[in-house]
Amino acid sequence: MRKFAIRNERFGEKDIAFLSYDETKKEYKIEVPETTKSGEAPLIIADFIQKNQRKISKEWSLRWVRARVTPPERQNLGQILKANNMTEYDEFKLLVKNQGRSCQDECYIVEMEE
Repeated sequence: MRKFAIRNERFGEKDIAFLSYDETKKEYKIEVPETTKSGEAPLIIADFIQKNQRKISKEWSLRWVRARVTPPERQNLGQILKANNMTEYDEFKLLVKNQGRSCQDECYIVEMEE
């Protein structure tokens, strides 16, 4: 199991949520601390906070990840993989290589030591 803190540059080094990835099952899970306000979180996570749901299902966690990486059907995918020193598409590797960054917000991920 690999674990990452999700941070928002606008709010300093505060961990706004935690992303877990089970490499065996290839499943994601996001948990949001009670101290995180919806305005501090990326849109998908903010929606769950507003519903007072702090544990996000594996399906919605996967949607959050996929919103942050190049989709496999992208026209110039070969060039993107080459630029990332990859020979095949792997959303988790792309997520980690690009620190989970998206042009939609200032959030990024940092791997946590166990």
